[in-house]
Amino acid sequence: MSSLNGTSAQGKIGPNLTHFASRGTFAGSIFENNPDNIRLWLKDPPAVKPGSLMPNYHLTDHQLDVLVAYLQALQ
Repeated sequence: MSSLNGTSAQGKIGPNLTHFASRGTFAGSIFENNPDNIRLWLKDPPAVKPGSLMPNYHLTDHQLDVLVAYLQALQ
């Protein structure tokens, strides 16, 4: 689980997602931070970054839409 400043999410494994939307890149600077790449990453992280520790959660299209919108709002 990732952490997010100002919330109870204090994960120890994933990255800190505070200000995610203001970052130019993500996933170890592999992807430009834009909605299409965020969606691609969340759909199946190990498929687009072999060796990724983030598992494929088999998210639905609706879940992907919601998560992309949420991450883009983290200024």
